[in-house]
Amino acid sequence: MESMEDVARKAKNIMIADTMRATYAKRRGQICRVFACKIQDNKLSNDQRTDLKMIFVEGKWLYNAIIAYGDREGRSISDYDTKSTSVIHKDKDGNDVTSTYSYLPQSLRQTIHAGIKSSLRVLATRKKRGYKVGALKFISRLESVDYKQLGVTHKILGKNRVKLQGVKGILKVNGMDQFYGNPDMEIANAKLLSKPDGYYIAFTTWTDEDKIIRKHKNGRTVGVDFGIETSFTTSEGEKINAAVREQERIKRLQRKLAKQKKGSRRWWRTVRLLRIEYQKLTNRKDDLANKIIAAFTENTITVIQDEMLQHWHKGLFGKHVQHSVLGRVKAGLKDRDDVVVLCRSIPTTKLCTSCGKLNDMPLSKRTYGCECGIPEEDRDVHAAENMVWLYKHNVGVGRTEMKRGEIREAVEKALEEEQTRWQKDR
Repeated sequence: MESMEDVARKAKNIMIADTMRATYAKRRGQICRVFACKIQDNKLSNDQRTDLKMIFVEGKWLYNAIIAYGDREGRSISDYDTKSTSVIHKDKDGNDVTSTYSYLPQSLRQTIHAGIKSSLRVLATRKKRGYKVGALKFISRLESVDYKQLGVTHKILGKNRVKLQGVKGILKVNGMDQFYGNPDMEIANAKLLSKPDGYYIAFTTWTDEDKIIRKHKNGRTVGVDFGIETSFTTSEGEKINAAVREQERIKRLQRKLAKQKKGSRRWWRTVRLLRIEYQKLTNRKDDLANKIIAAFTENTITVIQDEMLQHWHKGLFGKHVQHSVLGRVKAGLKDRDDVVVLCRSIPTTKLCTSCGKLNDMPLSKRTYGCECGIPEEDRDVHAAENMVWLYKHNVGVGRTEMKRGEIREAVEKALEEEQTRWQKDR
């Protein structure tokens, strides 16, 4: 016969499962947005600075301890006991040391453990699908900690005041006016981030789809060609050069770091300054990419090609790709409903959609012309116009690879249909 405790536990588990199912059902009709808000560093007390720092230190100890536990034969990471009050970690000399948790609450230990298990499930899924995957590795620094339950692990006390579990007192936070007080936004979990220039809290919010204000579309279908000399060229002739180069300060700090003794206090200070500068560089690239994506998505349909940018990076144009935002823009566009992605193997620059011929186009040749007599035009504009033509004739849409023969047949068929339609219209 079951005890009262067992009955109560089962009832609680059923209630939790029902609540989760209801939440998942609600989320299907909502849009997720994440807002990263900076904790005001000049408002932190000494105790708060220590708490924030040690949460990430002890979190790193725990993360590495869980990975080490799973590396031992006969043990599973899922069996690691997060209720233990101590953790084994390495000191600066590489020796094993046992320390007691003083700053990392058990709820955060559970989220770190759950995050590792989630990463393992993702790796296993990718491996089943044929991808080459590695193993989880030890980390030198932990960069984020999840706060799962609003009102329990974290509380919002005002438009710039937050209480986090494990941190004494109230934290002053900038940027919460983006969502605080908005009745259409439901605030969910949060993530504490450690970045070179300070600490941030990333809040996850959910909004019903019917309450989202959609941007007005301009009714146009525009092709976008990715390139090296010009980052983005549209089928309407617009050219966008998007490059964010390293500042001279980064080069000076790198030269300074090379002359310092590795591991010294001055060496670590220079490393921190370098991390801050690289974070600023990343922020500038993200900002530029977001503005370009916003401009392209004003079109009703944007057509791009599934370019192999990693091959560009390995070739002669590594520096150009490194300084550009090509990868960011492609990643931001390709999964949108209003963006059409064409097969990467279609030679859009070489193709003449008037006669179907493929003309040789070395990189040094910047204008396109064909023997059929079409007017010469910029090669990148020609490629972007071809993308729109291919989309309208459903050639290579949504496909990853097409053989040269398949491409030729599809183009010839599209040209025949176009000619037939033109004759009927006459």
